[in-house]
Amino acid sequence: MESKTLKAGNGNLWKGLRPIPGKLYLTGTALHHVPNFSAFHRTERTVELEDIDNVEISTTMAYGFIPLPNEVRVTLNDGEVLKYIVNGRKKWKKAIDEAAGLTKVVLHDKSV
Repeated sequence: MESKTLKAGNGNLWKGLRPIPGKLYLTGTALHHVPNFSAFHRTERTVELEDIDNVEISTTMAYGFIPLPNEVRVTLNDGEVLKYIVNGRKKWKKAIDEAAGLTKVVLHDKSV
């Protein structure tokens, strides 16, 4: 993580059927997940912002039936979907969108 950190917080990365607890860092160039020391999977995952195609907020189903509004889905240009469980999912989405240049600017036509 050489670039300035724009946002950081607790974040679990879903891998298969289980979350990998850790920290999520957003920098000016990448989204970086660092697993907790106690996590079974200790592999860090870094996604370059230029590789992000889309960011959406979603709902996690705890125990298969309890909806929890805490998921951010990041779709990469190659079609891979990464699911992060975070607090403040709307703020994370906005920060990732802005950092990755995915924010759409809406221009209003005043002549209408």
